[in-house]
Amino acid sequence: MKKLGLALIALSLTSCIPLLNRGEKTKPRPLPPPQVSQVQKPTPKERAEGYYQIGLAYLEIGEVPLALNYLFKAEKLNPKDPKIYNAIGLAFIRRGNYQEAEKYLRRALKLKPNFSEAWLNLGILYEEKGELKKAKEFYEKALSNPLYLTPEVAYYRLALLALKEGKTEEAKNYLILAIRNNTDYAPAYIELAKLLEKEGEDDKAKDIYFRLTSLYPNLQYPYCALGELFLKEGDEENGVKYLKECINVNPSSELAAKARREISQVEGETP
Repeated sequence: MKKLGLALIALSLTSCIPLLNRGEKTKPRPLPPPQVSQVQKPTPKERAEGYYQIGLAYLEIGEVPLALNYLFKAEKLNPKDPKIYNAIGLAFIRRGNYQEAEKYLRRALKLKPNFSEAWLNLGILYEEKGELKKAKEFYEKALSNPLYLTPEVAYYRLALLALKEGKTEEAKNYLILAIRNNTDYAPAYIELAKLLEKEGEDDKAKDIYFRLTSLYPNLQYPYCALGELFLKEGDEENGVKYLKECINVNPSSELAAKARREISQVEGETP
């Protein structure tokens, strides 16, 4: 009886196992339908941003008509974006069309009254027109926004205005403020070094130029300035060395041509 009970249990267990070895094939489970990726078309704002970025890229390399082409497309798709109007205004400044430039910069400022970049560009526009008082007002307006991301640029422009008016100390103070806000801002360093040279502070000027060659090894002017300072001190070896460095950075530039003339004078050769 015990054996009969075990046999019955075994039979009941085997009856629950699928019959896989009798030449019968089980039907595979159907796979779930593939997920179709929903590729969404870019929104008008996203397309506008793309056109804006292309326009900026062309503007950066000096292709003003191409830049305007894409910026106008961006404006059409997103007419409430102040940065697009600011870029169009800057493009018209590059072209020398001050009337159109001011029109678009004013539109940017109407949409965003504390738009420091637009105030800065308006200042540049008026500086190019020779209206220095208005230019200064607009640069200061740019700086009135505590959230302005690049105040060093406005301080630098104020320094250049002060130099045009012969206010050397005021210019120096603005340059120091520019550097304080961006310790790697090359244009302010260069102007400050030039001022120090004029004041006879050649060693301080050299320190600045050395710093710039370390920060920006492909920036040409500091090498030329160092070469001239060393020649001024009678150190022809270092003078020629840095003038050659100047040439190597950009052999076809005006600074390179100047460096060649100065080297030929030292070495007694015909330019």
